[in-house]
Amino acid sequence: MTEMPLTPQEVESLNRRFATAHPTEILRWAVDTFRPEVALTSSFGVRSAALLHMCMAVDPRLSVRLIDTGFLFPETLQFMETLRKRFNLNLSIFRTKMDVEKFKQEHADRPIEHPDYCCGDYKIEATKRALAGLRCWLTGLRRQEAISRAKTPFVDVLDNGLVKVSPLATWTSKDLHEYMVKHGLPYHPLFAQGYTSIGCYPCTQKPVDPNDPRSGRWAGQNKTECGIHDLGKSRPLS
Repeated sequence: MTEMPLTPQEVESLNRRFATAHPTEILRWAVDTFRPEVALTSSFGVRSAALLHMCMAVDPRLSVRLIDTGFLFPETLQFMETLRKRFNLNLSIFRTKMDVEKFKQEHADRPIEHPDYCCGDYKIEATKRALAGLRCWLTGLRRQEAISRAKTPFVDVLDNGLVKVSPLATWTSKDLHEYMVKHGLPYHPLFAQGYTSIGCYPCTQKPVDPNDPRSGRWAGQNKTECGIHDLGKSRPLS
Protein backbone atom coordinates (compact mmCIF):
# COMPACT_ATOMS: atom_id res chain seq x y z
CA MET A 1 0.00 0.00 0.00
CA THR A 2 1.54 3.26 -1.10
CA GLU A 3 -0.66 5.68 0.83
CA MET A 4 -1.26 6.13 4.52
CA PRO A 5 -4.52 4.62 5.83
CA LEU A 6 -7.19 6.72 7.43
CA THR A 7 -6.44 8.11 10.87
CA PRO A 8 -8.60 7.04 13.84
CA GLN A 9 -10.13 10.53 13.86
CA GLU A 10 -11.06 10.26 10.18
CA VAL A 11 -12.58 6.82 10.74
CA GLU A 12 -14.64 8.09 13.65
CA SER A 13 -15.86 11.05 11.59
CA LEU A 14 -16.80 8.81 8.65
CA ASN A 15 -18.76 6.43 10.88
CA ARG A 16 -20.74 9.37 12.27
CA ARG A 17 -21.35 10.70 8.76
CA PHE A 18 -22.49 7.35 7.38
CA ALA A 19 -24.90 6.63 10.27
CA THR A 20 -27.71 8.19 8.22
CA ALA A 21 -26.35 7.51 4.73
CA HIS A 22 -27.74 5.13 2.14
CA PRO A 23 -25.36 2.23 1.39
CA THR A 24 -24.80 3.53 -2.15
CA GLU A 25 -23.42 6.79 -0.71
CA ILE A 26 -20.96 4.80 1.39
CA LEU A 27 -20.00 2.66 -1.60
CA ARG A 28 -19.49 5.73 -3.78
CA TRP A 29 -17.15 7.24 -1.18
CA ALA A 30 -15.17 3.99 -0.94
CA VAL A 31 -14.88 3.48 -4.69
CA ASP A 32 -14.00 7.12 -5.41
CA THR A 33 -11.44 7.18 -2.60
CA PHE A 34 -9.65 3.89 -3.24
CA ARG A 35 -10.22 3.04 -6.91
CA PRO A 36 -8.73 0.87 -8.44
CA GLU A 37 -7.45 -0.84 -5.27
CA VAL A 38 -10.93 -1.67 -3.99
CA ALA A 39 -12.96 -4.87 -4.26
CA LEU A 40 -16.07 -6.52 -2.89
CA THR A 41 -15.92 -10.04 -1.50
CA SER A 42 -19.21 -11.85 -1.93
CA SER A 43 -20.31 -15.25 -0.68
CA PHE A 44 -23.26 -15.18 -3.09
CA GLY A 45 -25.44 -15.86 -0.08
CA VAL A 46 -29.12 -15.41 0.63
CA ARG A 47 -29.41 -11.66 -0.08
CA SER A 48 -26.14 -11.00 -1.91
CA ALA A 49 -27.94 -9.71 -5.00
CA ALA A 50 -28.83 -6.49 -3.16
CA LEU A 51 -25.29 -5.35 -2.41
CA LEU A 52 -24.08 -6.48 -5.83
CA HIS A 53 -26.84 -4.40 -7.42
CA MET A 54 -25.79 -1.35 -5.38
CA CYS A 55 -22.12 -1.86 -6.26
CA MET A 56 -22.85 -2.12 -9.97
CA ALA A 57 -24.86 1.11 -9.81
CA VAL A 58 -21.77 2.84 -8.40
CA ASP A 59 -19.14 1.15 -10.61
CA PRO A 60 -20.16 -1.52 -13.15
CA ARG A 61 -16.54 -2.74 -13.39
CA LEU A 62 -15.91 -3.00 -9.66
CA SER A 63 -13.88 -6.09 -8.81
CA VAL A 64 -15.98 -8.80 -7.14
CA ARG A 65 -14.18 -11.71 -5.49
CA LEU A 66 -15.50 -15.09 -4.34
CA ILE A 67 -13.67 -17.53 -2.07
CA ASP A 68 -14.41 -21.06 -3.29
CA THR A 69 -13.63 -23.56 -0.56
CA GLY A 70 -14.54 -26.57 -2.69
CA PHE A 71 -17.52 -27.13 -0.39
CA LEU A 72 -19.98 -24.58 -1.73
CA PHE A 73 -23.50 -25.75 -2.43
CA PRO A 74 -24.15 -26.44 -6.14
CA GLU A 75 -27.00 -23.95 -5.77
CA THR A 76 -24.49 -21.29 -4.67
CA LEU A 77 -22.41 -21.81 -7.81
CA GLN A 78 -25.61 -21.70 -9.87
CA PHE A 79 -26.63 -18.45 -8.16
CA MET A 80 -23.17 -17.01 -8.77
CA GLU A 81 -23.50 -17.70 -12.49
CA THR A 82 -26.99 -16.21 -12.56
CA LEU A 83 -25.79 -12.96 -10.98
CA ARG A 84 -22.56 -12.91 -12.98
CA LYS A 85 -24.58 -12.90 -16.21
CA ARG A 86 -27.29 -10.54 -14.95
CA PHE A 87 -24.86 -7.87 -13.75
CA ASN A 88 -21.96 -8.67 -16.13
CA LEU A 89 -19.79 -8.99 -13.04
CA ASN A 90 -16.06 -8.43 -13.07
CA LEU A 91 -15.74 -11.61 -11.00
CA SER A 92 -12.61 -13.39 -9.81
CA ILE A 93 -12.72 -16.74 -8.01
CA PHE A 94 -10.06 -17.58 -5.45
CA ARG A 95 -9.94 -21.30 -4.73
CA THR A 96 -8.38 -22.75 -1.63
CA LYS A 97 -5.31 -24.96 -1.87
CA MET A 98 -7.21 -27.85 -0.32
CA ASP A 99 -7.32 -31.20 -2.10
CA VAL A 100 -11.04 -31.64 -1.51
CA GLU A 101 -11.27 -35.33 -2.36
CA LYS A 102 -8.26 -36.18 -0.18
CA PHE A 103 -9.74 -34.09 2.63
CA LYS A 104 -13.03 -35.99 2.40
CA GLN A 105 -11.19 -39.32 2.58
CA GLU A 106 -9.12 -38.24 5.59
CA HIS A 107 -12.26 -37.07 7.40
CA ALA A 108 -14.47 -39.98 6.38
CA ASP A 109 -14.58 -41.30 9.97
CA ARG A 110 -15.83 -38.00 11.37
CA PRO A 111 -19.44 -36.78 11.28
CA ILE A 112 -19.90 -33.98 8.77
CA GLU A 113 -20.64 -31.48 11.54
CA HIS A 114 -17.42 -32.31 13.43
CA PRO A 115 -15.34 -29.18 14.14
CA ASP A 116 -12.33 -30.72 12.37
CA TYR A 117 -14.40 -31.06 9.21
CA CYS A 118 -13.55 -27.49 8.44
CA CYS A 119 -11.90 -25.46 5.73
CA GLY A 120 -11.20 -22.48 8.00
CA ASP A 121 -7.42 -22.20 7.61
CA TYR A 122 -7.66 -22.85 3.89
CA LYS A 123 -10.40 -20.26 3.51
CA ILE A 124 -8.42 -17.67 5.44
CA GLU A 125 -5.34 -18.25 3.25
CA ALA A 126 -7.42 -17.87 0.09
CA THR A 127 -9.01 -14.71 1.47
CA LYS A 128 -5.59 -13.21 2.11
CA ARG A 129 -4.75 -13.83 -1.55
CA ALA A 130 -8.05 -12.25 -2.60
CA LEU A 131 -7.28 -9.12 -0.56
CA ALA A 132 -3.63 -8.81 -1.59
CA GLY A 133 -2.83 -5.45 -3.17
CA LEU A 134 -6.09 -3.81 -2.09
CA ARG A 135 -6.47 -0.62 -0.09
CA CYS A 136 -10.20 -1.11 0.53
CA TRP A 137 -12.23 -4.25 1.22
CA LEU A 138 -16.00 -4.01 0.74
CA THR A 139 -18.11 -6.50 2.71
CA GLY A 140 -21.77 -7.32 3.25
CA LEU A 141 -21.57 -7.56 7.05
CA ARG A 142 -24.68 -6.47 8.95
CA ARG A 143 -25.12 -5.89 12.68
CA GLN A 144 -28.45 -7.70 12.76
CA GLU A 145 -26.95 -10.96 11.53
CA ALA A 146 -25.29 -12.11 14.75
CA ILE A 147 -24.08 -10.98 18.17
CA SER A 148 -20.54 -11.31 16.86
CA ARG A 149 -21.38 -8.65 14.24
CA ALA A 150 -23.44 -6.33 16.43
CA LYS A 151 -20.76 -3.61 16.57
CA THR A 152 -19.75 -3.72 12.91
CA PRO A 153 -18.65 -0.21 11.87
CA PHE A 154 -19.25 1.26 8.43
CA VAL A 155 -15.53 1.99 8.10
CA ASP A 156 -12.68 0.27 9.88
CA VAL A 157 -8.91 0.22 9.47
CA LEU A 158 -7.26 -3.16 9.99
CA ASP A 159 -3.82 -3.68 11.46
CA ASN A 160 -2.25 -3.96 8.01
CA GLY A 161 -3.74 -0.63 6.90
CA LEU A 162 -6.51 -2.17 4.80
CA VAL A 163 -9.71 -0.14 5.02
CA LYS A 164 -12.72 -2.40 5.55
CA VAL A 165 -16.08 -0.95 4.57
CA SER A 166 -19.46 -2.48 5.44
CA PRO A 167 -22.11 -0.26 3.80
CA LEU A 168 -25.00 -2.48 4.94
CA ALA A 169 -23.98 -2.45 8.61
CA THR A 170 -27.26 -1.02 9.93
CA TRP A 171 -29.60 -2.56 7.37
CA THR A 172 -32.09 -5.18 8.50
CA SER A 173 -33.40 -8.18 6.59
CA LYS A 174 -36.58 -6.17 6.07
CA ASP A 175 -34.61 -3.30 4.53
CA LEU A 176 -32.91 -5.71 2.15
CA HIS A 177 -36.15 -7.45 1.25
CA GLU A 178 -37.81 -4.16 0.38
CA TYR A 179 -34.82 -3.16 -1.75
CA MET A 180 -34.83 -6.51 -3.53
CA VAL A 181 -38.55 -6.38 -4.25
CA LYS A 182 -38.23 -2.82 -5.56
CA HIS A 183 -35.47 -3.84 -7.97
CA GLY A 184 -36.71 -7.33 -8.81
CA LEU A 185 -33.68 -9.08 -7.37
CA PRO A 186 -33.51 -12.83 -6.66
CA TYR A 187 -32.78 -14.58 -3.39
CA HIS A 188 -30.39 -17.53 -3.22
CA PRO A 189 -32.25 -20.65 -4.49
CA LEU A 190 -31.98 -22.37 -1.08
CA PHE A 191 -33.78 -19.52 0.68
CA ALA A 192 -37.09 -20.91 -0.61
CA GLN A 193 -36.22 -24.20 1.12
CA GLY A 194 -35.81 -22.52 4.52
CA TYR A 195 -32.08 -21.71 4.57
CA THR A 196 -31.52 -18.25 6.04
CA SER A 197 -27.71 -18.17 6.10
CA ILE A 198 -25.62 -20.15 3.63
CA GLY A 199 -21.95 -21.09 3.73
CA CYS A 200 -20.17 -24.36 2.99
CA TYR A 201 -22.47 -27.37 2.89
CA PRO A 202 -20.71 -29.45 5.61
CA CYS A 203 -21.50 -26.84 8.25
CA THR A 204 -24.76 -25.33 6.97
CA GLN A 205 -28.30 -26.42 7.70
CA LYS A 206 -31.67 -24.79 8.15
CA PRO A 207 -31.81 -22.60 11.28
CA VAL A 208 -32.26 -24.46 14.55
CA ASP A 209 -33.45 -21.25 16.27
CA PRO A 210 -36.22 -19.39 14.39
CA ASN A 211 -35.05 -16.14 15.99
CA ASP A 212 -31.45 -16.53 14.84
CA PRO A 213 -30.97 -16.65 11.06
CA ARG A 214 -27.36 -17.83 11.45
CA SER A 215 -28.19 -20.67 13.87
CA GLY A 216 -27.93 -23.17 11.03
CA ARG A 217 -24.23 -22.39 10.67
CA TRP A 218 -22.00 -24.68 12.74
CA ALA A 219 -25.08 -25.75 14.72
CA GLY A 220 -24.14 -27.39 18.00
CA GLN A 221 -20.57 -26.14 17.83
CA ASN A 222 -18.87 -23.42 19.81
CA LYS A 223 -18.34 -21.46 16.62
CA THR A 224 -20.15 -18.56 14.98
CA GLU A 225 -17.68 -17.33 12.33
CA CYS A 226 -15.38 -18.95 9.78
CA GLY A 227 -12.50 -16.64 10.72
CA ILE A 228 -12.04 -14.42 7.67
CA HIS A 229 -13.52 -11.41 9.45
CA ASP A 230 -10.92 -11.74 12.19
CA LEU A 231 -8.21 -10.93 9.64
CA GLY A 232 -6.19 -7.84 10.55
CA LYS A 233 -7.99 -7.23 13.83
CA SER A 234 -9.39 -3.73 14.07
CA ARG A 235 -7.67 -0.80 15.66
CA PRO A 236 -9.76 0.71 18.46
CA LEU A 237 -11.20 4.10 17.63
CA SER A 238 -9.87 7.02 19.68
